[in-house]
Amino acid sequence: MELQDDLHATLKGMMEAINTGATESLVAQIKKIDGIGEALGTEAPPMLRHYLEKRSYAKALDFLEGRDETAAPNC
Repeated sequence: MELQDDLHATLKGMMEAINTGATESLVAQIKKIDGIGEALGTEAPPMLRHYLEKRSYAKALDFLEGRDETAAPNC
């Protein structure tokens, strides 16, 4: 769970950097997210792995915060 907490914090930091225009740290944050994703491996829930592989970082953050669109029917 510690890796998921680290992933959550890094994703939030990246989104904040994007929103404030402080984009100089984005490359380092993306590399860190990639590393955490690799470290999680098969321990990560399948949808989280999918979001990370596709670089859908907003969706990965939503998943970690319980706002994943796949949890509820879309009808």
